[in-house]
Amino acid sequence: MLRVWTEPATGAGFVRVGPLLRDRHLLEAVHSGLPLRVRIQVQLWRDGFFDAEVGRHEWRLSLFFDPLTRRYRLEDSGRGGEGFEASNLDEIRLGLEGERAVPLLPRDKGRYYYLATLEAETLSLNDLQELQRWLKGDLAPAVAGEEGVGGALARGLNRLLLRALSLPERRVQVRSPTFSFPPS
Repeated sequence: MLRVWTEPATGAGFVRVGPLLRDRHLLEAVHSGLPLRVRIQVQLWRDGFFDAEVGRHEWRLSLFFDPLTRRYRLEDSGRGGEGFEASNLDEIRLGLEGERAVPLLPRDKGRYYYLATLEAETLSLNDLQELQRWLKGDLAPAVAGEEGVGGALARGLNRLLLRALSLPERRVQVRSPTFSFPPS
């Protein structure tokens, strides 16, 4: 589902998301109207007695399906929410599952590796944290007048119901082979 590798001559990293949208459970959740949130994080680590993180980069993608128009929308927060729409799932797969160059490079001589993490979920961590606050009685947005109490309660109950349904999520972490920089 996730692959990370390096270009030996430069130490540049690349990541590719595998067939994420071929997962029947995730696709069913999207088709039922739930947004799919995907977070891809890549870290560059210096290999040593104590490994040290050199840098990190992440992409956040959101996939929406509108059942009325039967169109998909893929948004990339790394590009300011820029995205594209398509009626064909194969076009969306290309945008989501394609190869990405990692904008991190080693600078100092040494041995390095890339560590990549993929998280795909139909509810984001922020949604769950908001539900947790709501369950503890935090109605601050409603009290501040930013939202009606009924809206806050309805949204909280909706999130609780969705979580109880055991919605699909996927988490994968992979590591590239260790490489020397500069190459010998």
